[in-house]
Amino acid sequence: MKIMTAMYTLKRGGAYDRFKMMLEAFLERNVEVHCLSLTPIQMNHSLFHNHIMHFPSKKSDGLMARILVLVVFPPWCVWLGWRNRIDLLIAFGSLYAFIESFSKWLLRKPMVTFIRGNSSFGLQMRNSFRYAVYLNRGIEKFGLHFSDRIITNNTAIQEEILKSSGKRNTEVLVIFNDIPPMDMHEPEDISKTRDKYGVPRGTKVLVTAGVLNRGKNIELLIKCLPKIEEKNVYVLIIGDGSTQADLYYRRSLLGLARKLEVDQRIIFTGWLGKEELWKIYLASDLFVLPSLSEGMPNALLEALGAGLPCIGSNIAGVKDILQHEDLMFDPEDERALVSKIQQLLSDRQCLDKVKRLCGERKNVFVFDWKDTVSKIVMQSLYLKRQLFFVH
Repeated sequence: MKIMTAMYTLKRGGAYDRFKMMLEAFLERNVEVHCLSLTPIQMNHSLFHNHIMHFPSKKSDGLMARILVLVVFPPWCVWLGWRNRIDLLIAFGSLYAFIESFSKWLLRKPMVTFIRGNSSFGLQMRNSFRYAVYLNRGIEKFGLHFSDRIITNNTAIQEEILKSSGKRNTEVLVIFNDIPPMDMHEPEDISKTRDKYGVPRGTKVLVTAGVLNRGKNIELLIKCLPKIEEKNVYVLIIGDGSTQADLYYRRSLLGLARKLEVDQRIIFTGWLGKEELWKIYLASDLFVLPSLSEGMPNALLEALGAGLPCIGSNIAGVKDILQHEDLMFDPEDERALVSKIQQLLSDRQCLDKVKRLCGERKNVFVFDWKDTVSKIVMQSLYLKRQLFFVH
């Protein structure tokens, strides 16, 4: 079996981690994978073929790169698909569904599309021009129209696609992210971890993690800190941005912390490896995710996996993970979050209840994501005769 996919450049973040996990899932099952990209994708396997179109600029994630991808990738995808006798197309996002739809139509091959979140929301958070948002929605609609099977990671996106697309014969499935196993040979002493990041002994530690962009709403957590009655509370912010807009956002967070005079109690760690991330989770008291939009946040799942009490925004994706009202809050209600954090840090009985609920939710997400994805995607190949009648 041969599949073809594309990813113009890999960045840090949960969605890109899942893309690599998907590739690994197929390679482990001896599926030949062809991947188009602008930058090399580091996968060391004899069945992995990375077709690289070298971009004449160091900025492979800017506007010109995106235009090149939209113009050049579609015919290139058709050519490579025909030359390599591809059996199945996999689009990891609506942009790639648009790109690969031409190959699907011309080569008469089934296409599976993964939708990991609301791409238009990201453009809005970056204050993109209105026409860019409209163009993105048009590209998304076109790509989904040609998809034979759509796989999302939360139920709200599934419902939105079913409602907006009007495609009754296209399957729209949900595969939640899983909790990856903790790969730590020897847990580090909690006090040692806290000392490493300059957290004084005897303090309470709140932690949040992810790609630092405006959609993460980290400013809400910073604004809450001076209003929490306990003054021995520190906040660790794990992660960093991947674009120029994200860099400006990080600077604005630093400025806000200084303005509120809590900068000494807020620690930006930058990007961390998985093992170091687990160490911080094990040394923290509460994980807080104040995002305005999510697909299905890996950072939250990893915190659950570490046994850390978690609370998050009452939004799509997070609701699929946490479910219970006791574990969620309105991401636009600063007062409500202050109250919830204070209660959890001061009321042992309340904290124990949150730990119990988080433990129950953790069990739901302990499964083999790679195995589930590969089975469902490969089924699409065997169903291709039925799928072609749809179009």
